[in-house]
Amino acid sequence: MKVFLFPLGHVLLYPGTSKPLHIFEPRYLKMVQDSIEQRVPIAIGFVDDPQKPLRYEAGQPLGFVRDVVGYGHPQIIETRPDGTLLILLPGNGKAKLGRLLDDSLPYLVCEAEKIEEDMTISNETSPSYVVLQKLLLNWLQNNIPDSRAREEFRRHLKTPEQVVGCVAAYLVADPDMQQMILEENLLEEKINLLSGMIGRGRDT
Repeated sequence: MKVFLFPLGHVLLYPGTSKPLHIFEPRYLKMVQDSIEQRVPIAIGFVDDPQKPLRYEAGQPLGFVRDVVGYGHPQIIETRPDGTLLILLPGNGKAKLGRLLDDSLPYLVCEAEKIEEDMTISNETSPSYVVLQKLLLNWLQNNIPDSRAREEFRRHLKTPEQVVGCVAAYLVADPDMQQMILEENLLEEKINLLSGMIGRGRDT
């Protein structure tokens, strides 16, 4: 598959979640429009050091971005008078980046291999998953004061994939740990990792 890459410092997109983004740079405005017209997904790539210049060459892998990414097809929420966009990027899936396909465009076009995840949860892991659900609901109660917005958020938490993605996005502060969760392909192992991370954080 082909993806348009949006390299961002310490920002990730989990399958089953969505991320609002304010797009203002001309190259990324074009990327969003081309993505919609060509039906090519946009992937968010975790950049370790956003201050370093991005060096790349067609036919080569990108050395400045983690190679496991979340991707999705953008939805334009608002086109502002100054031409900037507010978009919502849903996490439609996960992929591993390959080589850069084209370095002639103002944005990055990469090959990518779709990653299928195992979404099963065993009886042994179910109690840990229930604890994560409760922690996320507590987070919603404490951090989203608007009751309608909170209820809208809750209505979209329909699958374990969505719950686990939201827990990783909102309850884990360390971006490297967040990336570790993204790279794990077993939902059960994601739950175990999150339980350990959050448990350590509550104990300190």
